[in-house]
Amino acid sequence: MKSSGLRNKFFDLHEKFNGDKDELLPEKWVSKYLVTHFEKVSSLEESLVRIPTEEEYFFLQSDTAFNAFTFIPFIAKRFPIKELHATTYSISRKVIDALVELYDSGMIEKITLLISDSMIKRNPLTIEHVMALAKSRPNFEVIYAWAHCKVCIIKTHESFYVIEGSGNWSENAQYEQYVFANSKGLYDFRMHLFTNSKLKKYL
Repeated sequence: MKSSGLRNKFFDLHEKFNGDKDELLPEKWVSKYLVTHFEKVSSLEESLVRIPTEEEYFFLQSDTAFNAFTFIPFIAKRFPIKELHATTYSISRKVIDALVELYDSGMIEKITLLISDSMIKRNPLTIEHVMALAKSRPNFEVIYAWAHCKVCIIKTHESFYVIEGSGNWSENAQYEQYVFANSKGLYDFRMHLFTNSKLKKYL
């Protein structure tokens, strides 16, 4: 993963966040997929050095197969996530299980997934799986629309992160591009995807 090369003049990510916070993470994750992505976070940290500060944008490009989901544990490892909204054309069962585990562990308080309605026919078993998991959990909502966008917005206690780009929450190509931002204005703008879209119900 390549970043813009900007260095943080205020603090170093590892110095500020590595330490006691890691001790709060579960020692053993049930999802092997989640374990893998927590391991990938270390390589993401090496490339990014830090997360974006207020009104800062990182323009990134992957040079290896990289899943957009990796940004989620990257943030959750540091800050409790109050709300996560994500829209994707495709999502794998492994990603769903990993998200649920983060939710069940308390690292994410609320999840809203906006999935392309075409996936209901493309992958009905995965859709049935995510609907069953969401039904048994409060503050876990799954909605559908005719969508191809790939956007994730994350609200923590102090920041508003936006991750968007070409990668789905499934297997991706070697080269993908992403924007990783910390912007309340962009967060509010992208929230319209979840509030103003022509949503469809799963029947």
